[in-house]
Amino acid sequence: MVFRRSLKKAIQKGLEKTASEFSECTPRIVDRFYYGAYDIKPQHLVIWFLFETDSDLDEARSTGLCDRITSAAVANLISAGYPKESFTRTNNDVNTSKIKILNGTEEQTQRLMDAISYSCARVSFTSKEDIDRKANGDYHLYFK
Repeated sequence: MVFRRSLKKAIQKGLEKTASEFSECTPRIVDRFYYGAYDIKPQHLVIWFLFETDSDLDEARSTGLCDRITSAAVANLISAGYPKESFTRTNNDVNTSKIKILNGTEEQTQRLMDAISYSCARVSFTSKEDIDRKANGDYHLYFK
C-alpha cells in the first residue's frame, strides 16, 4: 500500500507541475486526469489531458503542443518519483505479424498491435467536445 500511495503522490505532483507549466498556453488544457492499475504495475498508467474543442485539440497536435505536454508530463512524473522505466516501451514478445483488424487499415492494425505488444505508461489527449458528442459528457462511459 505504501508503494501505491507514493505512486499516486508522484502522479499528482507531476501532473500539477505540468498543468502549471502550460497554464498560459493556447489552446488551453481544460481538464486532466489519470487512471490505471499502476499499483499492480507502474506501466499501467494512462494520463489524459483534455482541450475544450476538437479544433483546439487539432491545433495543439499540429503546433507540437501535445508533444511538449507529453515530454513535460513524463519528465515531471519521473522527477516526482514515478519509475522512469514505466515510460519505456518494452516488447512483450507477442508475434502480431499475422493479425489484421477486420475492415481496418494497416495503420489501425499496427497501432492496436503496438498497444497489445508493448507496455508502457501513456499520455493521451482528447476534447470535451468529443466526450460530449460520444458519451453525453460522461467521462466514465467515454473512457470505458
